[in-house]
Amino acid sequence: MSPPVVRLLFRIGLAGFVLTLAAYAGLVAAIAWPDPFFRHARGGGLVTFHSTSPLPAEAEGLAREVTAAFVAAPLGLPDHAVDVWLVDEGWPVLLFFAGSRRASGLTYPVASTRNVFLRHADLPRNRLVRGDLVVSPPRTLSYYLVHEITHLMVAERVGRMAVVRMPRWVNEGFADYVALGPAPPAMVALAQSGAALPAALWGTYARERVCVTLALARLSGDLDALFALGVDMGPDGACPVVPQFGIAPAGAGT
Repeated sequence: MSPPVVRLLFRIGLAGFVLTLAAYAGLVAAIAWPDPFFRHARGGGLVTFHSTSPLPAEAEGLAREVTAAFVAAPLGLPDHAVDVWLVDEGWPVLLFFAGSRRASGLTYPVASTRNVFLRHADLPRNRLVRGDLVVSPPRTLSYYLVHEITHLMVAERVGRMAVVRMPRWVNEGFADYVALGPAPPAMVALAQSGAALPAALWGTYARERVCVTLALARLSGDLDALFALGVDMGPDGACPVVPQFGIAPAGAGT
C-alpha cells in the first residue's frame, strides 16, 4: 500500500474518531444540561418540571407530593433540587432516551444527579399514558418519579461509578422499596411460593423489592450494608443467598 493511501486512510480514521468523540461529548452535555431544549418550568418543593410547552397548574401539587414522599423515606429528602424533563416524542426521545428507548423514565447519574427524564406523562391525572394504555396504580406518575429520584440519591451516597456496578436487584428493588414501601407479608409469601407477582398489583420490580425487604430486615436496616452486597439474584428470580447476612433464597423461608 502506497504512503499516500496510508495517510488518507489514517486521516479518515482520525476524522471518524474525532466525530464519534464529539457526538458522545454532545450527548453527555445535553443530558447534563438539557435547559436549552425546554422553555417552560413549573414545580414545588424540591421538584421542578420542565417542558417545551406550558405546564398545567397540577405540576405544582404533584411536585410537592413527590417531595413529601421522601420526608419519611430511608434516605430522607434529597439534599438539592431535582429537575424533571418531560420529553416529547420524536427526536428528543432519540437524544434523552438513548439509554433505553422503551423506558418511560431514565436517569444518568454518571452525568448528573439532578436530572430525571420522563415521557408519557399526564400530570393532571398523575398517570403515565402510553398510547391507549393508561398505567394504573400502584404505578402512578408520582411512583415513577420517586423511583427515579431514589436512583439519583443512591448514586450520590455510594458514588456515581459504584452505582453502575451495583446489582440490579439492589438498585431497582430499593427504588421500588422507597416508592411503594417494604414488601408486605402477603407479597413475600407469594414470592417465596414461586407465584407470579404482576407489576399491575405489586410494582415494576416486585421480586427485587421482596429481596430488598428481606435483606434490610436481616441487616437491621443498614443501608450501607445493603448497597455493599455484590451478589446477583438467581436465574429463576430467587433472592441471593448471602451467608454472612443470612438472606434466604425465595422458597426457603425467612
